[in-house]
Amino acid sequence: MSGKKVEKQAFEYFKSGYWCSESVFKSITEQYTNNVDSSLSRLTSGLIGGMGSSHQEACGALTGGIVALGYLYGRTDPKGDIQLLKEMVVKYRERFKKEFGTTNCGVLLDRFGEQGDDYIKCRELTARAARILMEIIEEYQNK
Repeated sequence: MSGKKVEKQAFEYFKSGYWCSESVFKSITEQYTNNVDSSLSRLTSGLIGGMGSSHQEACGALTGGIVALGYLYGRTDPKGDIQLLKEMVVKYRERFKKEFGTTNCGVLLDRFGEQGDDYIKCRELTARAARILMEIIEEYQNK
């Protein structure tokens, strides 16, 4: 899947009723794994809208992407190497902040202004965040 396709997939997931964190997680994990257990997206459901729709913390598109990175590159043994994951998370956060100017959900929403019931600006941000994350994963896979 190309960057445009993962971006479109995340947009469509959001449009279908999933939220930011769920949409990024689903589109990324489905891109890089076979037969992802669909119930795994539940791990990201509490992260929507700046954590529980509080709009007070990190954007769900960012945190959902971090959970996806953990799923793909996290360790299963406490002695396992976690350096690659840490580097990728830092890079994702930095690129997210550079692209959108902040990682805070409430600040982003204030900047967006009125969105209406379709949350179009959040959908577009979520789609772009998924593409950014895919680009980072591809960079590391091509090293």
